[in-house]
Amino acid sequence: MSADSSLSHVDLDTDSSSIYDLTSSLEHRKKVDDEFQLVFRKAQDAINKGIQPSLIPEGSSGSYFVYGLEGEILGVFKPKDEEPFASLNPKWPKFFQRMLCFCCFGRACLIPNTGYLSEAAASIVSEMLQLDVVPTTRIVKLASPSFFYSRFFGHYDVRPKEGSFQLYVNGYESGNTVFARWNYDKNLLSEEEEAKFQLLFQKMCIVDYVIRNTDRHMDNLLVRHVPGHEINLAAIDNGLAFPVRHPECTSRFRSFPFRWSNLPWAQAEFDQTLRRHVISLLTPQFVHRLCVDLKKLFRHGIASSNYMLVNSQLRVVRGQIWNLRQALIANESPCEMARREPIIVSRSSDIVMPNPPPHRGMIGLLSSRLATPTNNYADTTKTAIEYDEEKKVPEDLINF
Repeated sequence: MSADSSLSHVDLDTDSSSIYDLTSSLEHRKKVDDEFQLVFRKAQDAINKGIQPSLIPEGSSGSYFVYGLEGEILGVFKPKDEEPFASLNPKWPKFFQRMLCFCCFGRACLIPNTGYLSEAAASIVSEMLQLDVVPTTRIVKLASPSFFYSRFFGHYDVRPKEGSFQLYVNGYESGNTVFARWNYDKNLLSEEEEAKFQLLFQKMCIVDYVIRNTDRHMDNLLVRHVPGHEINLAAIDNGLAFPVRHPECTSRFRSFPFRWSNLPWAQAEFDQTLRRHVISLLTPQFVHRLCVDLKKLFRHGIASSNYMLVNSQLRVVRGQIWNLRQALIANESPCEMARREPIIVSRSSDIVMPNPPPHRGMIGLLSSRLATPTNNYADTTKTAIEYDEEKKVPEDLINF
């Protein structure tokens, strides 16, 4: 499959306010990471002083509100061993489903019990693209008697659990609640607020598209709207993202559409400033740095025997980034972008590039530091594209 040479370059306006480089993305992540560390320390202090997390009744996994010293909610902690089909999930419906219907649960395109890694990885993508629609999420360890532990004759040991810690967003409501309110009273949303919301919505579409999250619904699309003062959006619950194959290619009986593609805000073309911003970011060096950090995060939580699955996840991510860039160059709407044919992009190992710029990444095991990557080749400088089906197509080297 050869790329159209007319799409390999796009003339951008020389608007310096919309042109960001890799260094600015890394600096942005460092700032966000420092802010997270401050909040996380407050949560640790509160637990040490007896203010314990509480189980959230909603949802299919064991997730907990984590509080501060004043009783305010600081974040949501999702332990690895309490995921929907993990052994210590405290929610009984999933336990019975795992025991009685073990052959028909979960998605075949996802690595089991790695949703907490997907939560943190979605935050990486949002921060690297400087879109900030996913609340800051890191991988941490917490210990509390509120968590669910295996018991032996009623006794259990309180030990640190690894999981994702997502900063709590205050004053947000589900999309269903807010959209119903807007439909009931058309005067609640001014033209300026609607334009700002559409921009936020498009940012969410970009993140969901890159991470291949087809589980976005009105309960994990949160909106904060104070008429005349503030409007904001938060995309939470990203545990069903980053598949090893495109979801629709793993099942002939179920479709996995991007649900937001049917909403009215998905019909308009992308905001031009946002479009230029994202196109300017999607360079080979940027994609390489993003894939390096995602690979470190994903390999952290799985056995070495499953490392090839991580490579499959990154092939899907690169394919989504390729389609995203082509959609932005063609000035398509989010709805049109969602209808693009899914592809996977494999790295060409014979292409060598200089070292990427120094960076400070995040994986978050109670620390904000990451080692410098050992591999120095660019992931997507020149790539081979395949359709994500069983058949192969001849390799063609193309310029990203």
